[in-house]
Amino acid sequence: MSAQDLIRAALREIEPAAAHKAADSPRREQVYAPVEHGAALKFDRPLIVGNRGVGKSFWASVLASADARDLAAALYGLDELRSAHVELGFHEAAGMSVGPAPSPASLEDLTAKGFSSAQIWKAILLRALSRWLPESVPSSLSELLKWCVQDIERMEAALRHADAALQREGKRFLLVFDALDRLALDWPSIREQTAGVLRFALDVRGYRAIRAKVFLRSDQWRDDALFRFADASKLRSERVELVWRQRDLYGLVYQYLWSHPRAGQAFRDMVSELLLVNPTPGSPLPAFLRTNEGSQERVFTELAGEFMGSNSRRGRTYNWLHDHLADASGQTSPRSFQIALQSAAQSVAEESPRVLDHLAIKNGVQDASDVRVEQLNEDYPWMKSALDALENLEVPTHPDTFISRWRDRDTVRRILDLASARQVDAPVEFAPPSSATELGILNALKGIGVIEERSESRINMPDIFRVAAKLKRRGGVRVPSPRK
Repeated sequence: MSAQDLIRAALREIEPAAAHKAADSPRREQVYAPVEHGAALKFDRPLIVGNRGVGKSFWASVLASADARDLAAALYGLDELRSAHVELGFHEAAGMSVGPAPSPASLEDLTAKGFSSAQIWKAILLRALSRWLPESVPSSLSELLKWCVQDIERMEAALRHADAALQREGKRFLLVFDALDRLALDWPSIREQTAGVLRFALDVRGYRAIRAKVFLRSDQWRDDALFRFADASKLRSERVELVWRQRDLYGLVYQYLWSHPRAGQAFRDMVSELLLVNPTPGSPLPAFLRTNEGSQERVFTELAGEFMGSNSRRGRTYNWLHDHLADASGQTSPRSFQIALQSAAQSVAEESPRVLDHLAIKNGVQDASDVRVEQLNEDYPWMKSALDALENLEVPTHPDTFISRWRDRDTVRRILDLASARQVDAPVEFAPPSSATELGILNALKGIGVIEERSESRINMPDIFRVAAKLKRRGGVRVPSPRK
């Protein structure tokens, strides 16, 4: 096979980053380290915020895995991770896997018995610190909570003892919280429990060797009701936002090609000839292919051509791909990027003079759009009803156009019926003190990056959502015709 065929075949085989679970240890080859993500792993950064697909659960799983922690420590130069002991305080599979995390059903039962969120998370911390406590504590969470409530001074002394023991051993303890939208079945209950977790994360900073780290969805981050407690501003000001920049996405794909068992040599030879470098066998992806967009663009131009057509008026392939996969915040998820390239490699004509071409890239964006909307609908089950009602509208448009369509299609009622029948969340914007309205849908879609404001009177939907939602835009990626 030619070098071009080998690289194209490798792109067809790429495994788009799947939704990760915090309790699942990542494979070494899955770990890619965008520079800015290092702050999310630091011991003293308690709040990590990000939209769906940016790596919240992935980094939670890295922290929870001793082997992955060591790798991250080396990649980011974070020696503090080597001395850390990490437990999951809550996660997607809580109650179904080993560890101190309680299940949502257990949380509901304990709350019904009158235990506060603050008491529950203190008990979870005690359970997680059992090896450093001065005495054994009840193994049953319900009994442990009774033990804590009956003798608060004894509980606090036990936590201080554990903190001192960790310091003597030169260790640090981290309790990690992920998937907080799974804490309960309705927003009022989720809000109450999540606010308790956030207060807990602030409170434990009084210890020297014990911390909590909370991975929070972007729409929850924007919910002011979660932060109505003293000194909440300290958490908000120290947050880390997980974002993938254009260079990070290309670096992720180039690392995959660089180390591919069959296409790696062909890709390394291409880079060597193009950029006049001479990598040694077994060397990692060079830093300039991780961080230098000029070098990255030269490589992608070699793979896919320079322009999205015959000249620059259609855009340059390197920027066009990222821009048309971005949400309203300008963010592109690794999964969307990988799916677009995989699909492009699968649809490109075999006689194409390059690995990819502009027509294949457009096809890739269409497929990535479908998957991205499906992916978001898993977290926001109401979103399909909202987008289905907008089919064939043209954007940019006035916000009233969307609102009128939702009103005509009775979309608010459909969303509320869905939430009631399937016991899934309606938009957080529907929760008290707000009410369920078409404007709430609009604000919810803005909050998760599906809609962007162009001006006070115009809104737009980025291509990554517009294509799958079958909205029209002059000059945009075309909406595909239904497949027969």
